[in-house]
Amino acid sequence: MAWPAAVLILAGLQAGAAQAGANTDEAAAAPANQVSGVDIKAPDKPAPKRPAAAQSVQGVEVVAPRKLALPLLTEPVIETPQTITLITEQVMQLAGLTDLRDVLRLDPSVSNHADEDSGQGTNVQIRGFSARFDIYRDGQLDLGQYYRDPFDLETVEVLTGPSSVLFGRGSTGGAINDVSKKPSLDGFTAATLTGGDEGLGRLTGDVDAPLSATSAVRINGMADYSPTAGRDKVYTSRFGLSPVVAFGMGTPTEVTVGLMHQTQWGRPDYGVPWIDISGTNVSHPAAVPWGNYYGFKDDYARTNADIATVALKQDLAPGWTFNDQARYAYYSRNFRGVEPGVTPIVAPGTPLDEVTVTRTVRGLQSTESFLEDQADVSGRFQLWGLTHKLVFGGEVGRQTSDPTTNSYSGVPGTNLISPDEDALFSGVTKVKSQVNFTADTLGAYVGDTIEYGRLFEAEGVVRIDRFDATFHNSVPTPLTLHEDDTEPSYRAAFVYKPAPAGRIYVMYGTSFDPSAEDLSLSATTADLAPEREHTVEAGIKWEFNHRQLLLSAAAFDTVQDNFREPSPTDPSLETIAGTARSEGVELEAQGHITPRWVVLAGYTYLDAKIISSPNNDVGQPLQDAPRNSLRLFSAYDVTDRLTMGGGMDYSSSRVPASVPDPNGFRQEVPGYATFSVLARYQLRPDLSLQVNVDNLFDKHYYDGLDDNHLNVGAGRSVHLTLAFRQ
Repeated sequence: MAWPAAVLILAGLQAGAAQAGANTDEAAAAPANQVSGVDIKAPDKPAPKRPAAAQSVQGVEVVAPRKLALPLLTEPVIETPQTITLITEQVMQLAGLTDLRDVLRLDPSVSNHADEDSGQGTNVQIRGFSARFDIYRDGQLDLGQYYRDPFDLETVEVLTGPSSVLFGRGSTGGAINDVSKKPSLDGFTAATLTGGDEGLGRLTGDVDAPLSATSAVRINGMADYSPTAGRDKVYTSRFGLSPVVAFGMGTPTEVTVGLMHQTQWGRPDYGVPWIDISGTNVSHPAAVPWGNYYGFKDDYARTNADIATVALKQDLAPGWTFNDQARYAYYSRNFRGVEPGVTPIVAPGTPLDEVTVTRTVRGLQSTESFLEDQADVSGRFQLWGLTHKLVFGGEVGRQTSDPTTNSYSGVPGTNLISPDEDALFSGVTKVKSQVNFTADTLGAYVGDTIEYGRLFEAEGVVRIDRFDATFHNSVPTPLTLHEDDTEPSYRAAFVYKPAPAGRIYVMYGTSFDPSAEDLSLSATTADLAPEREHTVEAGIKWEFNHRQLLLSAAAFDTVQDNFREPSPTDPSLETIAGTARSEGVELEAQGHITPRWVVLAGYTYLDAKIISSPNNDVGQPLQDAPRNSLRLFSAYDVTDRLTMGGGMDYSSSRVPASVPDPNGFRQEVPGYATFSVLARYQLRPDLSLQVNVDNLFDKHYYDGLDDNHLNVGAGRSVHLTLAFRQ
């Protein structure tokens, strides 16, 4: 059980706080709008948002702004009763990260999941639960299935724990909120040029220009070509453009209008197959050359994402604010890729070069859209001697998905050891399904945080959501399905403030996952009730070193009822007779140990498993839920010009599913550890040169898992970045 360990951890941190008395006293004297090395200016003086290129570690903002840009989170990060990891633009640039999946590796509660069937894009698990449809951009759902590039992000916020009160459906293990870059009144120009082995190339630009005393425009752009190190034939190319203009900055009425376009094309990679060898009940990844590619030379993947957002902030009476944000997003994707498989059980001693790989071809053309408006009112007032921080609001929207899925026959196989990587696709293609899916969403919420003097706070939030979905498939036989779920979500928390720089909290929260959460329905899921979850979390957060370093520890226990599993009598049907549980401990440190030394580190112990089920899987772990995960990134200013650092990514063994494969074999991959290093030298005040080496020891490991295939982790790669800022 995680609770005894957590109690010891929390007690140890609280005892250690006594040794930080000087820091705590000085922190108490710090302005209320300053936290962890970030000087947040008052609302009437917008904070400068300078780019990080060509800055020393002392300019790295590891802990993001004191208050997250989410309406219901009225309190500073240190007082928010859940674990929050903040990964800033500066850390992403130092680590040389160019894909959201790699950014999220810095959080120990997150693990990658492989692409599957028709599902492509950023696909991760948080605390053992899928978060594919729990990715948000500036507080609104970013539902597109594409690989997100962080070129226009200033912070990635990972909020672990149930977040349905914040976002609506989903968010069982947590949610990811991408915070886009906004204009400032500073004015600057920044650019980076990156080159690396295997032809890697990347160019980014960031221009901020004031238009008047209260308005500004900011434009971010990106062009990228990235082969996957160590993998044959696999590559991606991207282009992105994100202009944003703001009016009325620092005045009672602020309006921000932003666009984001990202397009990607390349060759998809479904990795390597599992192989079942008789004489054992464990399925392993096929022991093949690391670079083997089992697809066709003319396989392809193309995606587009276009997001338009208009946000209004209006100051009302003193202490009260009205916010409204409207968004329209349109996504398109078109891909064809090969999922390799070894279906029959292989006899022991069979030479692997005599094994044939089946090529299961996946492909579709699809468009998705998202239209939503969300509004809230927040403010403070006194009642019966207590301070209340009230927020109420709601959202209304429509989400659509129109995929045409193909089926393929007559596709030739290939050799397991020596696949024909230059073969062109051959086979017969026909339409398998043609779907029109629409979901109307409606949500309303109210939350109140009550201050009991200087030492205590209590928080209560209630939200209700309606998710009304209609599914129509016209091929091969017309089929119409409907799901209409209305679900409440709750959160209650109590925060104790033993010192100006320390907080201890207890939180209870709920969440729900409707069957059509992934914008799809089937005859086996349309009548199923939503999965429901509840979580208890206790934690401590403490700031040290003049509020430059934030340490946190939390113990959590999440139970998911109505867990969807295959029927024990008919595996083609799904039931909601299971129960899953995820409990563990999370430890994190983020900030400056000294002014020249920055760290972002975390450890998660996770015990995620099935605790009741009609199938023979009670006690089995949840997919992609390693028991131990350790993440570390650190950088140090050796001199005023030279910065050096590195990181580590460790994960223990994982499984792709809680049930055995069709042959009855249990699937599992071993744990791994990879290391990275970096060095950056300031050539002149406006120009720096940086070298990053990822997977320093060229470790062979498996990254995203699926029960039909495994993604192979990228090999060692070296890239140089020339960064300019003026």
